[in-house]
Amino acid sequence: MRSVIFSIAIFFSLSAQSAEWKEIEGVYSVTTKNYLTDTDKESKASHYRIQLKGKSAKDLYDSMDVKPIKDDCTGGLAKNINDMQCLYFKQKNTYDCHFSINIATQKIEYGVSC
Repeated sequence: MRSVIFSIAIFFSLSAQSAEWKEIEGVYSVTTKNYLTDTDKESKASHYRIQLKGKSAKDLYDSMDVKPIKDDCTGGLAKNINDMQCLYFKQKNTYDCHFSINIATQKIEYGVSC
């Protein structure tokens, strides 16, 4: 029995170490829900907005198992899953992703407006 527990412990230890952690490229902002229209100083920050660039964005774009479509706003090839969007710009060979986390509900919401 001890060898089984030891084997399981080693498996989980090795599995946790097998993830390749990387630096994130991008920017973030803590904003109100409607950051473009909430201009008064009384509005409460409620969203953690993330814009990924470079390899960070490419890895997320490649991980999104949906067919890319042309984005009317940017002209890039967009992959959308609910409110998360990643874009590939063929002419520049660049990637961008954007989304926000609603801090109170911990749900993914839209990141930037068109």
